Amino acid sequence: MTAAKWAWLVVSALAIVVLQLTVADELSIAGRHPELLWVLPVAIGLAAGSTAGMAAGFVAGAIGDLFVPAPLGLGALVGVLVGYAVGRMGDEGVGDLRGAAFAVPPVLAGAAGLCAPLAYALLGAIGGHSSYLSLGVLVVALEDAAACALLVRPVMWLLGPRLAADLSRPGPLEPVRGAM
Repeated sequence: MTAAKWAWLVVSALAIVVLQLTVADELSIAGRHPELLWVLPVAIGLAAGSTAGMAAGFVAGAIGDLFVPAPLGLGALVGVLVGYAVGRMGDEGVGDLRGAAFAVPPVLAGAAGLCAPLAYALLGAIGGHSSYLSLGVLVVALEDAAACALLVRPVMWLLGPRLAADLSRPGPLEPVRGAM
């Protein structure tokens, strides 16, 4: 991935953090608010594939980790996992904005937004933070599912074409698809 594409990811993640701190933190249900950082790897994964989804998940998670009192790297790990899982569907063209049914990207994003905080809590508990496993994580998961479903199409439309261009060619360590 080129330096310009990494710069797009960093600027996009910072923009999502600004939205998180100014808007999403004020929208609370039962004292919990949605985490918007999952929108970036989901949207980029669907629009540009698994490699770009993992990169977006890493960048968004790493930047998000700077603003929460949690183990450093946990958000990046979950972001990479989410970006890869959704990006595999993007590799197959499932979330293509031009070819997919209108509801497919929001439904997939909602499912990923539901699973991401649950994975975050589970991995955090495995890492020794058992307080992450509470009923509050279910509220956050539902809020994240709604946020991802609402925001996935605009983020895909804005960033997908900017990040997908050079990812259609296999890199030096990636095998050529269909070679075997």
